[in-house]
Amino acid sequence: MFALALLLTSTAADPLCDRALRAAPGLSCAAAERGVALAATPAEAERLAEHARAAEGRFAAQFSRDIAPYAVVSTPPVPDRAALNAAGFVHVLPWPAARAFDEAARRAVEQGARRFAASQAMSPRQTEEVVSRALSQIPDAKAQAALDAGMVPHELGHLWFTAAFWPDQPGTDADAPRHYGGPGPDWLDEAAAVVMEDEATTAQRRGQFSALMKGEVVPAVGPIEGRAMLLDLPGLLSREHPGLARAVAAAPEISAVGGVGVSFTPAGAGPRPAALERVFYIQTRVFADYLIRTSGRPAILADIARGLANGRSLEEWLAAEGGAHGLPSTVSALHEGWRAYAVGV
Repeated sequence: MFALALLLTSTAADPLCDRALRAAPGLSCAAAERGVALAATPAEAERLAEHARAAEGRFAAQFSRDIAPYAVVSTPPVPDRAALNAAGFVHVLPWPAARAFDEAARRAVEQGARRFAASQAMSPRQTEEVVSRALSQIPDAKAQAALDAGMVPHELGHLWFTAAFWPDQPGTDADAPRHYGGPGPDWLDEAAAVVMEDEATTAQRRGQFSALMKGEVVPAVGPIEGRAMLLDLPGLLSREHPGLARAVAAAPEISAVGGVGVSFTPAGAGPRPAALERVFYIQTRVFADYLIRTSGRPAILADIARGLANGRSLEEWLAAEGGAHGLPSTVSALHEGWRAYAVGV
């Protein structure tokens, strides 16, 4: 009780929490250096703030750019984004509480399992078995906590990276290229997010990369010929994020349930978009490793982002600055270097 009283006193005295609680009364607040976490309980607010603090440190090391005030808000309820913006919080990240995630996951998993069973002309008994087996795979509380440790920093990375290098968002010109995150290329936007993740998530992605390169089946991905995709650097640099279509389609549902959206694809269903999306994350993580290790610069993604934000293509940036950063001067040479690196991972 005494420790809890100290926690409540410290958060109430923090200027960021003071501002946040005026905009979101009735919640508990825990402060990071540049933002806050808001939740129904002090313990949950502190847990989210811990992830945010870790993300701040990684962003400083990788990008050396300022972070505008932000709020991570456990949902439900849906946060009053306008009130938080008015209080000075530029970024508002709704984050599903464990119960909300579980409910959304169960809906998505059951619906996906029933669609899969129908596509295979399964009997009612077989369908219920498939649904039961799929529901048993939903992460438990411990697994959800591990997921949050990687994904809260990941999503904050998307927001901070875009604001740092493309502060002026483009309009809704129908002719403009679609992007999963900000105006930068999807591979770079995703790389900026995956380098924010915690060590456990990073190690998992690297392990999955190695397994796919050996031709092994990664359960989280399913049966897919991953090696050829992972070696195809020009494809990574040019392709649209595999999750873009899903994100666009899910937007109405996510708005309706307070920012909680979960998709499900049976592992045996082949290389569907969900599997391609996971491979995209795995590849961008290890490609970021390649860029950092080859250049010897932890902030190489920031160097590239500055050039691309100023209107250069990656090919132009490599020709002008690649050599000075220890990188090849063409995308073709970068591809060859990547293939040699990937085979040796």
